[in-house]
Amino acid sequence: MNYLILYFIFLVFASFFLLKITNSTLRHFNFISKPTDRGLHTLPVTTSGGVYFVFYFIILFLISNKTLFEKNIIEIFLLLSVAIIFGMLDDKKNFSRKLKLIVQIALSLILVIFFNFELFQNLFPLIEIDIFYFLLNILFLVAFINFINFVDGSDGNLTLFVFFIFFCLVIKLYFSLLIGQYIYLIYFFPFLITFYFFNIRKKIFLGDSGSIFLSVFLVLNLNYFVNKEIIQISDVLIISSYFITDMILTFGLRIYHYGLNSFKAHRDHAYQNFCYLNKDHKKFSFYMFVYNFIYLFPLYLLYLKGLVSFLPIIFFSLIPPIFFVIKYSPLIKKNYD
Repeated sequence: MNYLILYFIFLVFASFFLLKITNSTLRHFNFISKPTDRGLHTLPVTTSGGVYFVFYFIILFLISNKTLFEKNIIEIFLLLSVAIIFGMLDDKKNFSRKLKLIVQIALSLILVIFFNFELFQNLFPLIEIDIFYFLLNILFLVAFINFINFVDGSDGNLTLFVFFIFFCLVIKLYFSLLIGQYIYLIYFFPFLITFYFFNIRKKIFLGDSGSIFLSVFLVLNLNYFVNKEIIQISDVLIISSYFITDMILTFGLRIYHYGLNSFKAHRDHAYQNFCYLNKDHKKFSFYMFVYNFIYLFPLYLLYLKGLVSFLPIIFFSLIPPIFFVIKYSPLIKKNYD
């Protein structure tokens, strides 16, 4: 335990200086996000901050047994490096939606074929139609990568979301007496925390390099632990309830309003409208912290302890986000007009 605390403290200080170096280097090479009509910031900010997480994998490589998700860690590093590099190029060049879609499909194929992504096999085990599973898994992964990118539309939002999911996962591993086998998750926390405080102060953005990296890394973890039956789909639904609600309701409203144009770039999420109306990202970040850690986490603990069944837990988990999305979605307001 002592060595774990020492490692954690070391990584807190190391991650701070590594992010400072990353920020300075990116600014030197002009990785700057300028204000746009869709964006919520008004001043130029460093972008492509996702490259900073490469340092996490370098440290992980030095202190691990060179395997992750029962794969050689080099394979994981190469996959995530491709995601980061493409994201950096996209941040710089602003690629067309067609090229982005091609790369997202390629990443999804790699996850399905080489990393055994099996969400729909776990959801519908009795169907046993391989092409059905294959197509739905690819479709989900492309949608998930895009949604994670949308989540990054407010300072600190995506980082807090990923931190909360990994935090809940660590708690589940602790209750299952397995945390010692997956200590790499705890080592990720200092990097997320440091980035969050830089991000919330508008010092640096994740950019596409960060959103693609986090989406792939999150999928790798959740898929692995579901396949190992350490967590269930129900765990994922509870701890990501806000974002599932936002994704489904916003997508449905966009289909209703825009039809075939529903996939164009937009600022139609409730949290984006909330930040726009309040001119404040920090307020939304605070509300999400309260919802996740003060409201949702105790519900999840009740579920883990078996004190309350899944259905009432997911019901109470969904009430606040449904209310929030209905109240603040600009698409809802268009209906009133």
